[in-house]
Amino acid sequence: MADIATARPADRGHFRRMMLQILCTGVLAWLLLGVYRGVILEAPETAGELLGAVPAGIAASFYDLLFIAGVTAAALGLLLAARRSRIASLGVVILFYGIILVSLAWGFANINLVKMLGEPFTFQWLVYGDFLQNADARNAMADAFNLTDFSVLCGASLAVLVLGYVAARLWLGLGPLAHRLALGAIVLGVGIAAVGSAYHVEAQALPVTKLQNPVVHFIESALVSSTPVVFTMPVSANDPDTLPVSERRGEVSGFRRPEPNPVKNVLVFMMESVPAKYVEAFGGTYPVTPNIAAHVDQSVRFDRIYAHAPSTNYSIFSLFTSMYNDISYYGMTGSYPYLKFDSLTNALQQHGFRTGFFWSADSRFQGVDEFLLNKGLDVIKDYRDQDCGGAEFKISTDSFKNADYTSDLCTARTIAKWMNEPSDKPFFAMMFTAMTHYPYRVTEGAHSRRIAPSAGGGELVHYADDEKFNEYLNALRIGDMALGQVLASLKASGKLDSTLVVILGDHGEAFGEHGNYVHASALYEENVHIPLMMINRHLFHGEVDDTVGGVIDIAPTIFDVLGLPLPGQWQGRSLFSTDKPNRTFFFAPWRGVQFGYREDDRKVIFNATTGKIEVYDLKADPGEKQDLFVTGVSDATQLLQPIASWVQSHKQRIAAVVAGGPKPAGCGITELVIDAGGTAYQAPPRFELRFDGKLVATLDAAGVPSTAATSQQSLAEMQTAAASTEPLTIDLPPDASPQQIEIRYVNDLWGTPDKPGDRNLFIKSVRVNGLRIPDSRLHVDAQSHGITDSSGTAMYENGSLWIDGPFGEGCAATPTSG
Repeated sequence: MADIATARPADRGHFRRMMLQILCTGVLAWLLLGVYRGVILEAPETAGELLGAVPAGIAASFYDLLFIAGVTAAALGLLLAARRSRIASLGVVILFYGIILVSLAWGFANINLVKMLGEPFTFQWLVYGDFLQNADARNAMADAFNLTDFSVLCGASLAVLVLGYVAARLWLGLGPLAHRLALGAIVLGVGIAAVGSAYHVEAQALPVTKLQNPVVHFIESALVSSTPVVFTMPVSANDPDTLPVSERRGEVSGFRRPEPNPVKNVLVFMMESVPAKYVEAFGGTYPVTPNIAAHVDQSVRFDRIYAHAPSTNYSIFSLFTSMYNDISYYGMTGSYPYLKFDSLTNALQQHGFRTGFFWSADSRFQGVDEFLLNKGLDVIKDYRDQDCGGAEFKISTDSFKNADYTSDLCTARTIAKWMNEPSDKPFFAMMFTAMTHYPYRVTEGAHSRRIAPSAGGGELVHYADDEKFNEYLNALRIGDMALGQVLASLKASGKLDSTLVVILGDHGEAFGEHGNYVHASALYEENVHIPLMMINRHLFHGEVDDTVGGVIDIAPTIFDVLGLPLPGQWQGRSLFSTDKPNRTFFFAPWRGVQFGYREDDRKVIFNATTGKIEVYDLKADPGEKQDLFVTGVSDATQLLQPIASWVQSHKQRIAAVVAGGPKPAGCGITELVIDAGGTAYQAPPRFELRFDGKLVATLDAAGVPSTAATSQQSLAEMQTAAASTEPLTIDLPPDASPQQIEIRYVNDLWGTPDKPGDRNLFIKSVRVNGLRIPDSRLHVDAQSHGITDSSGTAMYENGSLWIDGPFGEGCAATPTSG
């Protein structure tokens, strides 16, 4: 300090001001990070709640305080060492402010990143997400930094800098004694805050992942973790677990089907969020699946089957395509819904099957509706298309869209009606339940009250003391009742004996077994181990198969039973194959990047963001209570080698599939085909095609003759017209790139008593650049003018059907994830 005292007054004053600015700015930066910490912990939605969260955040900002105190102390030390040089001193100040601004920006982004990832951003996320090179990274950063948030960050950071400068200037005006008292108060206050915050964090048992300073956490994840990076481990070029049928030698099936094959039809009954452990046929102890249990003697049970990710859209993708999903945050249905695949239903259509998909929920959830459009389904019905009076359970919010659903009992009635329609074709029908999805509502809907009629309509049966778990079990009971009704309808129509019934869960559901709830946060048995049961009394007689497999193996097993060849693109294998590796893989990218596999009785879970490896012997320890991995003793490289081979090989295969798909056509329209029809009365139905309000073409649709005198007769004619549409290819203006397409019906006409008839327009589908526009982007201007359902859009008064853009692959808005 002697050098400061002997320095010139101007230099001494400049040096003191820089030191005080660093000190004041550091204190204010810590307080702002405390505010951010409160938002992470409390998730306030109003200004009042935000103010209430500030004290809690500052009290929990122990790690932020240590980081800022360390940076500030280092800056003061460097500044003191560089006091003889103005340039060096200025460099220290600039470096300090740069670190502070980066820390504030990272701390602000950490609010959304913790919400998305379950922890601060890590080096492993950078590695495993191909950071800033794929959709996941861009979407994560977009969620963390949108324009509004960026404005808030800039304002808050500027406030810290300005207030730090002002506080330092005021401090300079203090006398020597007041200066020393202020300095002592700050040092004492920071010390008390550090001790108090450490005690608060420990006493409240706050989650560490919500408390860690994001800068320190990222640096630690890059420097401390000694776990091998599975993207860089040496592996074989062709991992057998990802080889498609076209690259494998012929396989031998151990299944022996009778001749002639009694199975003509296929029913897939997929249960939402149902792990094997809650189904009685798989060891469940709650009496909630009696209809499944009643068919055990006519079934084969596969007791080692896994979802490849604990998420609905990932399982739907793998079930339909017999492929592992892209290892990404949004999955293939969200990122590439329009890619062509040799799907289960496309292949069955080619073999003469009629196909239908029936869901109690909203097919727009997680982009599933767009994914299903070109997958060979004749009928796609969700709760909006069923005669159930709309959604019985409304849980959608602004941040959790398209989450409403109806009773599974209503969906059972809908699919039963479709399966039993007269037809010369065999059917493939899939029903997907919904009521076992959180929040497990079961008593609000009229259909669901049938669960316990003796208990006074709508009351729950008591299975467990935990309220939410009891609601879940009641919801599972309703799903089982729905299955019973579907099977009863098939038996009544004489089709049950000729139908292969496939029962599975899409993924599991956790209730605190390993400190986790719902399903997407972990890879333990309750998250990914699912039931799989196939029923047909001519084929199966209570067998239990212990082959290890996954959702990708279900379609090949169905084809094996049917005696059909597997499409070359499929990665899965029949569970009856004698050549199948006894292994399957799974991953979860939503709470850290987690990979895992089961091979025989051994299960390995690898959290790539933390480097933690877990190993379990599922035969001796089915509840995964005893982790067998011992750091420094267990061979991490050997355990992770299968994951590395699978990840690297599959990443290349997905890249090839994407590269081989339709090439982006930009945001313009090069082809527009409208599949139109209707009813003709005195003239065919006519419509105008408009791009952004500008008339492009006027066209007549081929209408079936109408003689309807009543609305019922008109409806019957429209049903006939819906099956008689013709595609109209539109001559487009050059460089067409509309943001909205309008199909305006212009010549509606209702007949007279003397000359009955009704002229109406029916639009079955609209295809842009070869891709069908999903129903979620179609809407009529008024409900009185028309209605859109899974069969198309009927226009029965002059009005317009609007199709929202933008158009062209790569231009569509990112699907909502949930």
